[in-house]
Amino acid sequence: MNTQFSIRHIQTFLATSALALGLTIGCASTVFAQVQPQSYESIQYITGGIGNAEQNEMKSAEKDYNLHMTFSAVKDQAFLSDVAVQIVDKDNKKIFDAANTGPYLNVKLPDGKYELTATYKGETRKHAFTLAKGKTEKSVLRWPTE
Repeated sequence: MNTQFSIRHIQTFLATSALALGLTIGCASTVFAQVQPQSYESIQYITGGIGNAEQNEMKSAEKDYNLHMTFSAVKDQAFLSDVAVQIVDKDNKKIFDAANTGPYLNVKLPDGKYELTATYKGETRKHAFTLAKGKTEKSVLRWPTE
């Protein structure tokens, strides 16, 4: 009887320890989440900003990009993600296409004239801009939400 009691205690302890370790690892990966640089053809970009850690990373990385977009709701200015973004150049050639961006999107573009099209839940917003040497573009696009 005493041996059974000890085995049950050990099993409970091991199960509890495994659960605690799993939760710790899960939380740590959330706390230390890193925004990963990505590319579309030769265009480099980062997107994210969900949670304070990612927001801080996105803001810290702004210096490396010349286009800075934020997507939010009109009514409460809540951040929006899952925004599809396309950018065309002055010749209407698509140079950037990403399906799930936001709430922040930083893109490194060559100098030139561009039009950005952003779509959230079927509603589209357009933003035309010009980038010249040393110039950055910062804009917020907003959508109505329910």
